Amino acid sequence: MSFKCFLSGAIFAGLASSAAAHEFTAGLLVTGSDAVPRLTEVVNGFLLAADERDGHANETSDGHLGGVDVQILPLPHGSGAGLTGLSGNPSQRPDVVVIFGDEPVQHAMLPPGVPIVRPGTLPPDTVWQQGNFADRYRAAYGRAPTRDAASGYNEARRLDHAIRPLDGLSPTDAFQTSIKATSGGTEW
Repeated sequence: MSFKCFLSGAIFAGLASSAAAHEFTAGLLVTGSDAVPRLTEVVNGFLLAADERDGHANETSDGHLGGVDVQILPLPHGSGAGLTGLSGNPSQRPDVVVIFGDEPVQHAMLPPGVPIVRPGTLPPDTVWQQGNFADRYRAAYGRAPTRDAASGYNEARRLDHAIRPLDGLSPTDAFQTSIKATSGGTEW
């Protein structure tokens, strides 16, 4: 079955929207070759950022971004079956989708009205390969971070910057403006 057929036929079948005021679900979609192993790296990087500022013991979410609980939903639905470290509810409808990769995704395949985010600019390689992020990644996962891990971390940081002043994803126009402001890069 092709990626596009799978995505259009099954990605959001039966997903229910249940985002609470202080919670949101971030769908993470990796396109192109080796999507599933790359998704693992994206999620690992995303999790590091989601635990960075507002994390606490006994969380029922996958962490916090912008002071708000975040649930991570690997996409297409079911692609994260082998992922570890996720404690949230991956069956929810995403409130925002971050697309990693260059393969085109038709917006008609995504839930209507959900903001779509494309990755912003990563800091120089030396920052993510040798800095604090790399040290934390090695400590958590026992290996050096990949570009996909750095990209997942970067996008979580961008979401944190966009959501924090809004205390969520709305108003949508303000969120879109805020997330676009970090597309050229953000400080790690």
